[in-house]
Amino acid sequence: MYAPKLADTMRCPHSAIPEPTGLCIVTVGNSLRGDDGIAVALCDNLPERVLNGACRFDLGTYTNRLGECLHGHKAAIIIDSTCDGLSPGSVTIIDLNAMLDGQSTNIRSTHGFSVIDELKIVRETDRLPNRLIFFGVEIGEVNWKEEISPALNKKLPQLVSNLSFLVERILEALRKNA
Repeated sequence: MYAPKLADTMRCPHSAIPEPTGLCIVTVGNSLRGDDGIAVALCDNLPERVLNGACRFDLGTYTNRLGECLHGHKAAIIIDSTCDGLSPGSVTIIDLNAMLDGQSTNIRSTHGFSVIDELKIVRETDRLPNRLIFFGVEIGEVNWKEEISPALNKKLPQLVSNLSFLVERILEALRKNA
């Protein structure tokens, strides 16, 4: 299911450039487990104009490929589900570089090996993007179905708007600093 999208990481134009540039958006989550597929559902609903300026990678549960996706990019947004006990659709935005440099490195996700653990490994072997943002969406139902829950689906338009705003601001900042 994810293989064709994973293969796209090999074709990212930024991976061959010596100096990092551009933005990548990385989705994490299992779209066969209900709300855990929110990251892909969210990106699938982003307007084309927003996605045009970024490289998109859908990792599913293959977070071990995270370094490959981040390589060569100046900025990255990692989207994943969270389970912090908030209402479904609540958004958590975290500066991951600051988190990696600080004491607190826990993001409650539905995955056993966290994005933070993967980033620590990547940081030892490769340079992380200057700007590394976690966009977490609180989920409600995690069960074996391909659709997100009605409660989360109802919040999808606002989530798309929030993520679009974030992507556009980061792209704008990258253009100014180019």
